[in-house]
Amino acid sequence: MIFVIVYGHADEAERIKSCNGRVFALKEEPHIERVWLPNENSPGLAMSRAFGDFMLKDHGIIAIPDISHRTITSSDQFIVLASDGVSVLFCMFRFICLFWILLC
Repeated sequence: MIFVIVYGHADEAERIKSCNGRVFALKEEPHIERVWLPNENSPGLAMSRAFGDFMLKDHGIIAIPDISHRTITSSDQFIVLASDGVSVLFCMFRFICLFWILLC
């Protein structure tokens, strides 16, 4: 799971700030908080966990995944595995509608 900072993970933003990274949203995208270098307005990464982001790794970006476990039952019809970009753009209702259409 990749955390998008704005979705209730204040501890992610605190970790970044404690490593001198900056966290703020652009005026044009007030709903998307991004990670910035201490003295530059770059790169504006919209996640707090990422693989291979060497520019921000000293400023709180980590590659340690957040793992959760769920029990799958016989009543489950499908599983949605999506990156943060997809999950930000689609609400769960849209996922369900899309997969229902594909299944029928």
